[in-house]
Amino acid sequence: MLRKLINSPFLYLRSLLSIRKAVELDDIGKMFNYFGRQFGWKLLRQKVRSGFSYLINPVSSFRYFEFPFVLSVLADNPGYCLDVSSPRLFSFYVAEKKHPSSIWMINPDQEDMQLSAAIARRLGVSSIKVDSFDVSILEGFRDFFDTIWSISVIEHISGEYDDRYAVRKMYAALKPGGRLILTVPVDRFDWDEYRDENYYSIQKEKEGLKGYFFQRHYDRAAIWERLVYAIGDEPSTVRWFGEKKAGHFSEYEKRWLREGNKVTVDDPVDFSENYREYSSWEGMPGRGVCGLVFEKPCEDLVEYEN
Repeated sequence: MLRKLINSPFLYLRSLLSIRKAVELDDIGKMFNYFGRQFGWKLLRQKVRSGFSYLINPVSSFRYFEFPFVLSVLADNPGYCLDVSSPRLFSFYVAEKKHPSSIWMINPDQEDMQLSAAIARRLGVSSIKVDSFDVSILEGFRDFFDTIWSISVIEHISGEYDDRYAVRKMYAALKPGGRLILTVPVDRFDWDEYRDENYYSIQKEKEGLKGYFFQRHYDRAAIWERLVYAIGDEPSTVRWFGEKKAGHFSEYEKRWLREGNKVTVDDPVDFSENYREYSSWEGMPGRGVCGLVFEKPCEDLVEYEN
């Protein structure tokens, strides 16, 4: 099982040097980087081949902000949790470190969910349940979950049941007093991105000549128009994180799509040196992410206000 690692010593060494340098720069995602590497070794010992990817690139791209952000706004006891299609590493981290009552992971990508389910079984993580559903399954749930998170997911949802539909269903599925935590990509203006490849295998057909819809990029106005107004409640927390110099992420993304792990192996240093948190969207020079928290009012408060 370790043949792949043995055949790629240079890439693995680069990954170790990258995180070491990033820690010197006060890498904001270092706890997830360390956890991801331990996660990778556990998977390899259980003969799960995907463990190798966690040794080389346990956390990538804007996850260096998103994971710590979502963790920072989780309650001490997050209770009954729903993870809507987020990168699996975050839920496994929460299951080990926060001891929630349960985490239900849903994702319409059957292959991805089958792997997550296999990992939970192999590692004996009984608090995680995995199913291949999209957010329409939440039609049957109301006032049910204490915490729901969706990390860089809703921007990929298109069609009749789009991002607005998704956030409404997630918010409705929260118990009174519960928290909905979202992250989405942002830019200086809102725009839709199309790619030739159907990356998530969930887009039914090509849209015109542009290729497959990949994701939506929001500006502040689009976040309020598409997400905040759809939910019908103001966020209790809004945070912004992005590149220091406009165009840096676009160049990084081009190299990433061409070369894969040869580029993302250096993410710890790149995102420590070239990205930062901003106090507002207006202060951001280019691309980044926004973190949002919506807290559902408690029933007794609603009754009092009525």
